Amino acid sequence: MSLVDPIQDNGTEPEHGAEYEGRLARARAKRLRKRKAFAVWRFVRRLLPWLIVLGVGSAAFLSREFLNGMLVAAQFAARLLFAVMFILIQFVALFWFLAKSKTEVILPGDAKAIDLDDYKGQPKLVELVRQWIRLLVDREKFTDMGGNYINGILLYGPPGTGKTYLAKAMAGEADVAFISIEGSGFRAMFIGIDVLKMIQFTNKAKKLAREWGACVAYIDEIDAVGASRGSVMGGGPEGMGTDHRLIGAINRATLKATGYVYPHVEQMFMGGGMGGGSGALTRLLVAMDGMEEPTNIEKFRNKFLKLFKRPIPARDWHVLYMGATNRPDVLDPALTRPGRFDRLLEVSPPDKAGRREIINYYLQKVKHDGKIDVEAIVNDTNGYTPAQLMSAITKGSIRIAVFDDRNYIKQSDIDRALLEQSGGMENPIEELPEEQRRQIAYHEAGHAVSIYYLAPNRRLTRATIVRHGSALGMVQSVDVDQQYAIPLSDFVTNIRISMAGQAATKLFMGELWTGAAGSDYKRVRGMLWMLAGEGYFGPPVTDPTRTLLAGSYEGEMFDRLWVRIEEFWTETEAEVEAFLTEHKIQVEAVTRALLEHETLMGEELRQIIEIASTDGKARPTVSELPLPDEEDFRKPVGRAAAEPAPDPTPGD
Repeated sequence: MSLVDPIQDNGTEPEHGAEYEGRLARARAKRLRKRKAFAVWRFVRRLLPWLIVLGVGSAAFLSREFLNGMLVAAQFAARLLFAVMFILIQFVALFWFLAKSKTEVILPGDAKAIDLDDYKGQPKLVELVRQWIRLLVDREKFTDMGGNYINGILLYGPPGTGKTYLAKAMAGEADVAFISIEGSGFRAMFIGIDVLKMIQFTNKAKKLAREWGACVAYIDEIDAVGASRGSVMGGGPEGMGTDHRLIGAINRATLKATGYVYPHVEQMFMGGGMGGGSGALTRLLVAMDGMEEPTNIEKFRNKFLKLFKRPIPARDWHVLYMGATNRPDVLDPALTRPGRFDRLLEVSPPDKAGRREIINYYLQKVKHDGKIDVEAIVNDTNGYTPAQLMSAITKGSIRIAVFDDRNYIKQSDIDRALLEQSGGMENPIEELPEEQRRQIAYHEAGHAVSIYYLAPNRRLTRATIVRHGSALGMVQSVDVDQQYAIPLSDFVTNIRISMAGQAATKLFMGELWTGAAGSDYKRVRGMLWMLAGEGYFGPPVTDPTRTLLAGSYEGEMFDRLWVRIEEFWTETEAEVEAFLTEHKIQVEAVTRALLEHETLMGEELRQIIEIASTDGKARPTVSELPLPDEEDFRKPVGRAAAEPAPDPTPGD
């Protein structure tokens, strides 16, 4: 017998081959018997209901008592069925009502429709968006090359930068339908309602896309529904989430001290988030993945065309999902992977040229006296968003003009509206004791003088001792040039400026007063920990912010850092007191001017300090200082006078 050929030399099959064939034959016979048995059972199962009906009918025909019993049972079954159906209808109606969510729909040609010509301040972003619109309008060339159209675009940036406005402008520019919903609109009391809301939203978007060729489905504040479903965003201590209160405190402190928000604060504090799965998020992911899947109507059409051997046409509509968020770092990674929201567009506050364009655009929509100094407003609004500029020009300034019985706005109205935005509504304290007025004036004068001398890259815009919101007084300044990369020395300067108010009170009033702990010192503490995290006090081997969040204040490394910060605080405070002592004349001059006029604009402050610094002689009297007129003290020196215009000119 050969070792290669399993067939024996005499041509007969081996014994184990015959056994194998026998087993196969027995298995086939067994399967055949089982099929016959199942065939008999299927026949009986199909015949059994008819036999039961025939038997019941025969019994009812032959026995009146059986017929009466059947009628009673039928009545009971009908009542039971009615009760069950009534309950089901109530549940369906309840879930249908709860699943209804408020959506905004804008169709081509609507009065609310806008285009990219209405979006001002971001020309580079508009240019980029126009490229995406070309793909949305004319997809044939893109698909002919074998490309797969994008499913989602994510807009991110600070609040008020115009993300929703941009999404509406994209839909209007492409002449397609637009549907939007708030991310919080998917939240519901009962489990499963959020899924129903998402199904309704996606179905509406598909319906509009089929009708208009394409649809932009926009979800505002998408982080409300698309936040991370687990601790996947980074290694926080013990899986702890972000302390948003601490982040917000540091951001607000930095914003007040520097005029901008430090861009990496939230990254320093980000930990792994807690949270469960979201049904609405899962449904959105399924909808975006199944974008190319045929709908039920298309499936029926395709079957009909296949039956008659007709070609199946390509889909001629598309849904572009867009989302907007202020916190892209907390979104679930599954939402931003390729194939879903894989195109991220940053919508940042406009630069100087952008603000100029936005201000001119809104000034064309309002009546003014024709003497508005646009460049002055542009220079005073570093870091302002389009929403803030729009509100100041079209809402705040007009309200002030109406209250002043005018039918046009002027420069001082816009200045006051911007002041109310940043500092709150003016709320003077009647009959404030003179000693307290002096303390507030010295406090604000210390801030103003320190900004003038210590921060040459910043410009004073106003100082006031009139209460705005909860602040008894305030000094405001802006960067001469908008900053994007910030040297750490600027934060040290801001710490000195924040300390100058309390230091001036201590030097000129003879004792410390309340007020610094709630604002100035809070800013100082926030910036000190920020400097520590950036390595200003030595190598940041451990993140001090994470140590604070974990509630741990012990350890040799943390003790050394604490000592360094305390020494820095003491030394800086002494330096500020020495600086204010050296510039005592300037502090006194600004204080006297504030006590007399309560509010001073930036150019007035600059002239007061310069005159007081002349030759270092005796401090000037109030009559020698270039102070504003009483009836319009908010108008800066050097700007065109905003006298009541006899013939107000509309913006256009």
